[in-house]
Amino acid sequence: GVKVDLVGAVHIADKGYYTDLNQRFQNYDAVLYELVGGPMPKEGDIDNRPRDPKLMWISELHVRLQKALELASQLKEVHYQVPNFVHADMTVEQFQAAKEEKNESFLGLMAKAFIVQSDLLDKGQARQSPNLIKLLEILCRQDSATELKRLVGREFDSMETLMAGLESGDGTVIVTERNKIAFGVMDREIKAGRNRLALFYGAAHLPSMEKMLIERGFTKVKSEWVKAWTLPPEPKSPAPAPTPSKP
Repeated sequence: GVKVDLVGAVHIADKGYYTDLNQRFQNYDAVLYELVGGPMPKEGDIDNRPRDPKLMWISELHVRLQKALELASQLKEVHYQVPNFVHADMTVEQFQAAKEEKNESFLGLMAKAFIVQSDLLDKGQARQSPNLIKLLEILCRQDSATELKRLVGREFDSMETLMAGLESGDGTVIVTERNKIAFGVMDREIKAGRNRLALFYGAAHLPSMEKMLIERGFTKVKSEWVKAWTLPPEPKSPAPAPTPSKP
C-alpha cells in the first residue's frame, strides 16, 4: 500500500518548473529531500543552514551557471519550509567520515570521470566536448544563454552512462552512500504511517534508487517527464547556394 515517487531534481531550471513541483509536492505525506549538511531552516534565510566549507565551491558553481544560463535556483524556488518536507541526507560529519572511509576525493572522482568519459568516446557512446573557441563563440552571441543551454543540454545525453561508470564497484559517497541514508529515512517515515512519499533527489541518484526500490518489492508503474528548460526551436542553417552548372 506504499507509493513512492522518485522526483529527479534539476538544480537550475525555469522558474515555472519549480512552481509545478511545489504544487505536486502538496499531494505527498512526506517529501524526502537531499541537502548535505543539514535540513533547511523552517524560517529565515536558507543560507543560515549547516554547510561543509569544503563544498562551498559547488554552490558558487551553481550560482555562476544559473546566471550564465539565465535560469532559476532550486534552493531559492522550492518551498522547503512546508511541513511535509523531510531532510534525508548526510550531515557534514557523516559526509566527511564516509569520504575518509572510502578514501574518496573530488580530484579522484574527476580523474575516474575522465577515464570513463574517454572510454565512452572510444566506444562511440559520447560526443567530444566543445573546445574553448566554440565556447567563446557562443559567449559572444547576443543570445548566449540559449546557445549555452543547447550546448549543456547535449552533454546530458551521455550523463546516465557516465554515472553508471562512476558508480561501478562499491559505488561512491556522492551517490551510493547518500542513497542509503535517504532510504533509512524513508523506512522511518513508512513506519510512522506515511504511505505516499516522494524522494526528491538529483536525477543522477535515481537509477540506483529505482533498483533499490525494486529489490525491496516495489513495482514500477510509470515514468513521467517534466520539462525543466524551455528552449526556442534551433534556427535552421541556411540552404547552401546552388552550384552553377557547366554549359
